[in-house]
Amino acid sequence: MEKFEEKYWAKRVEGYNKTNWVKDEKFIDTFLGMLPNQKFASILEVGIGTGVVAEKMVEKFGSLRGIDISPDMISKIENPKIAATVGYAHNLKFENNTFELIYMRNVIHYIDHPEKAFAEIYRCLKPDGYFLFSQVIPPDDSISEEYDWLVGRNIHYPTETEIINWMKNFQIIKENDFILTGQSIMNWLNNTCNEKKKKNEIINRHIETSELYKSMVNYSALNDDIFVDIKHLMILTQKVK
Repeated sequence: MEKFEEKYWAKRVEGYNKTNWVKDEKFIDTFLGMLPNQKFASILEVGIGTGVVAEKMVEKFGSLRGIDISPDMISKIENPKIAATVGYAHNLKFENNTFELIYMRNVIHYIDHPEKAFAEIYRCLKPDGYFLFSQVIPPDDSISEEYDWLVGRNIHYPTETEIINWMKNFQIIKENDFILTGQSIMNWLNNTCNEKKKKNEIINRHIETSELYKSMVNYSALNDDIFVDIKHLMILTQKVK
């Protein structure tokens, strides 16, 4: 099940689109650029949020469906070509072999038992259908524990190794490491955290963290802010039987 309840996202909805990574054009273009050059008649986004990626998708393909745990997030979607409903990644309310394409961006760390979400996605894909996936991950598997501590929200950010293991039923077509450079920690905190004490705690953790981490992310501090590179793993897979 999803680790964070609807009330958590209700608090985040107003600042969500102000978080730098959410609308980053290069990020979205690189993500969608992973797709094969073909049309998709049936598309599902798992964790559609406010529909930022979906807006780009419908420009290319015409329409899609989406699910999200948060009705407040979904309420921000106004495009009539996007049919979004409340739903859960670990229990997709669709028949087997429904979609030609399913995609997910930065969702899996919010879900308990991610392997169940991947199994549901596999079930709902048509044979030879594609699953496009993106997820922020630690810069290296070796500092996974430190990375989770830095975020400070009782979230486990999966490693590349874990993700590949969860995808064992899919055929991996493409992999890409995408780096969002010089990302502001204060921008992230101001739009995701309402508690001043918690913000200060996370800032202090970033100040106190290891030199190894700092070197991996090109850490810099300027004007009461901290800037780091954020690594995203992008994978295109296919359901092949």
